[in-house]
Amino acid sequence: MKTLLLASAAALATVAGAQAQTAEGQWHLGGGYSLFDADGGNLSAITARGGYDFNPYFGLEAEGSIGINEKDATFAGVDVDYKLEYALAGFAKVQYPFNEQFSVFARLGYGTAEIEASAKAGNAVVSADGNADGVIYGAGFEWAFAGPNAVRFDYARHDYEDDAEFDQWGVSYVRRF
Repeated sequence: MKTLLLASAAALATVAGAQAQTAEGQWHLGGGYSLFDADGGNLSAITARGGYDFNPYFGLEAEGSIGINEKDATFAGVDVDYKLEYALAGFAKVQYPFNEQFSVFARLGYGTAEIEASAKAGNAVVSADGNADGVIYGAGFEWAFAGPNAVRFDYARHDYEDDAEFDQWGVSYVRRF
C-alpha cells in the first residue's frame, strides 16, 4: 500500500511538473515545405521555423525559406526565369488549443523576400535581384500525433510594398521542447 501511494505521488508530481512547464512556456522547432503562389506561377521552398509559446494562447515565432525551384515565364515577348532566393519573417501568434492534440492559430508579422530573375532577349541576358518588405498575416492548425511531435498546416498572405503580394501554403513537422 505504501509503495502504491509513493508511486501515485511521484506520478502526480511528474504530471504537475509537465503541466507547469506547458503553462509557463515552451520552445518549438520545425521544418517543411512551402508553396509560394504568385500571379506568375508557383515557387517551392524549404521552410524552417522556430518560436516560443509564452502560454497556451500567445507566442512569437520566426521563419526562413529558401527557394528550391525556378520558373519560366514570358512577359511582353521576353523569356524570364525567376526564383525565390529567400524569405525571412517574424510573427506574433495567437492560438487556441482545443485539446492536447489539436490547436488552431493566427499570425501577424513582418517579412522580407528576395527574388532573382534573368531575362533573355536575343543573345542578351540580363539578371536582377528584387527585394520586397511588408506585412504578413495568416492562420493554420497543428496536430500533435505523438507527444511533442506534431504536423502543422498553415497559410500566410504576403502583402508587400509596391503591390507585390503572394500566398504561402505550408506543411511542416514540429517538435516541442
